[in-house]
Amino acid sequence: MNVISFSERTLACMSLFNQFIKSSSSPKHIALFRFQGIGKTISYLFFLSFIMSIPAFWAAAAYVIAGTDATRKAIEELMPLLSIAQGQSQNEVILVAAGLFFYYVLISFTLFFKATVFGGLALIAVSLLKKRAEYRHLFRMAAYSLTLPALLTTLIQLTGLTFSFAYLIDWLLIAFILILSIRFLPGAPK
Repeated sequence: MNVISFSERTLACMSLFNQFIKSSSSPKHIALFRFQGIGKTISYLFFLSFIMSIPAFWAAAAYVIAGTDATRKAIEELMPLLSIAQGQSQNEVILVAAGLFFYYVLISFTLFFKATVFGGLALIAVSLLKKRAEYRHLFRMAAYSLTLPALLTTLIQLTGLTFSFAYLIDWLLIAFILILSIRFLPGAPK
């Protein structure tokens, strides 16, 4: 008989925004999110992709509305596809929309790839830490472990700052959060 606790039922009904808040600050909740359905986890990754796309949407809006040289340069640095649009004002809005769509798809693919890779790496961590979990649980935990690094990346993009080892820091932060979450998993049977 499979008994679901009150906290697991509560997590199943939690909105994407509440999951975002909980997973950005609580490794314990990330561990509990392993009980989410895969559809809810996939929806969450698309939601996270949207959050990460906000700097590009913001820059594109400034590009279309203002159209100044400074905003054009900023958006072309963020989305090189738009360099094709120079001198073709009637097609620029379409190109911006297409660029934003492909940017969103690229971010979504990147997040799914990271969740897949970190889910696999978490299998090693689980065996080393003598915890119990299947890959499907670890994929879900990895997906929610992406939240804080994604939020930090988005905020950094909005401020216009750049770092030399940003990707390395991003991957190390994801690994750190995932390891903290794995600590809340039940121990492996002896």
